[in-house]
Amino acid sequence: MINVYTDEESKKNTKLGFKRIILLLALLIVASIGIGFAISQYAIKPYLAKLSEKNVYSYSVKVPQLNYYVVKIGHYNDEKDASYNLNLLTMKGIYGEILKDGGNYVLCLGQFMDKNDADDFSLKLNESGINSSVALYYGPIYQIYYEKSSEESVKEAIGNIDVFLDDLSHLSQLSYKMALQTASEKDIDDTEKYFKKYSNMTYNINVDGNLKKVLEDTKKINSQILNNLGDVRTSFELNDGNAYGLTQKLLMDSIKQYYNSMSYYK
Repeated sequence: MINVYTDEESKKNTKLGFKRIILLLALLIVASIGIGFAISQYAIKPYLAKLSEKNVYSYSVKVPQLNYYVVKIGHYNDEKDASYNLNLLTMKGIYGEILKDGGNYVLCLGQFMDKNDADDFSLKLNESGINSSVALYYGPIYQIYYEKSSEESVKEAIGNIDVFLDDLSHLSQLSYKMALQTASEKDIDDTEKYFKKYSNMTYNINVDGNLKKVLEDTKKINSQILNNLGDVRTSFELNDGNAYGLTQKLLMDSIKQYYNSMSYYK
């Protein structure tokens, strides 16, 4: 009887020992998971977040903004009224354009990137009996963020875009001279040289995809300007009175295309 009791007790103790070991292992696993979670939440995760924040937000640059000035002579609620007055100007051989401004229509005789050119043109219009005023139109502003490793490439890309916008200002000045009838063939040649130089600029940069698209767009716009400057030259040589209108259209089409390229950042 004693031996049987001892065997039964031994079996019970053995089973209890296994249960304790299993329970201890389970507790150790739960504790390990809890400690690991706490470390990831309060040590590793904040550190990674700081690194990410530094990489994304510590370095930023604005994509060059393009503003221009409008010399306007009329402001209408009805498009028909604007069109009627534009036709009167056209009959007199005066170039004009209708711009949509919200729910209104603006009749303008010139758009320029330089304020002094716009002011001077407006002054001469006023002296000739055509009442005009100058308004500033702002282009979109976008800011891009980049990592430190891309800094040099981003600066190069922005620098190239700045050169392109400076070239556009020369086209604007050529248009201003056309408006005053003081332009010469040399002015056309000099303007063309700026865009030819830009077309020969090369780059091999690793930048944000959208910024690269904008840079590629400036190259396309530049090529279109070079192609259309030939028409400006022909019109000027023929003295058919269309050279100013052609430069205005070329300038504003280029500006609008640049604005469209900015939409990559929306």
